Amino acid sequence: MVKAYFENIHLQIIHHIENAQSDIKICVAWFTDFEIYTKLVDKLKEGLNIEVIVANHKFNKKSRVDFKDFLKFKGKVGYIGNLDDSSRDSFMHNKFCIIDNNVVITGSYNWSFKARMNDENILIIQDDNLLTKQFENKFFDLKPQFGFAIKNNKVALLPIENIMAKWDKKSVSKKPSKNTSNILDKF
Repeated sequence: MVKAYFENIHLQIIHHIENAQSDIKICVAWFTDFEIYTKLVDKLKEGLNIEVIVANHKFNKKSRVDFKDFLKFKGKVGYIGNLDDSSRDSFMHNKFCIIDNNVVITGSYNWSFKARMNDENILIIQDDNLLTKQFENKFFDLKPQFGFAIKNNKVALLPIENIMAKWDKKSVSKKPSKNTSNILDKF
């Protein structure tokens, strides 16, 4: 089933996040919508696995969405792109979300407050396993260069290698699960 939305898009996104049962993967260029962010933190508190990839762009860096609470509740976040925001850099401009490996939300809509004022659209695609798998493959093919971590009670942006090294040290002391899967394990 496929359905298109052109109005109140953020409410549709929130509705589908509220109905998520186990897993949410998000890949959006800009993520500044604090209402959507808050709903994701609520779902993390319920124990869902949530992974986010956003563009390494000044709009995300200056946003109220700093991912601090997200990280506290074991959410995973990665940045794609160079730090200098040069117009010559390639830009990750995807806008999609996969919920419970069954629902794909995609379209022109960035998860930002500004997008609420724009003429935007999303498609919500349910029960199309082949299409969902294509979006999952794209999600896992993306390779964030930077990840978020909490340092001195503040969110810090670190090269992905630093975050992986920190996790590798922890995994020496405890045996990792064979079923563990997250965006940072794919590198």
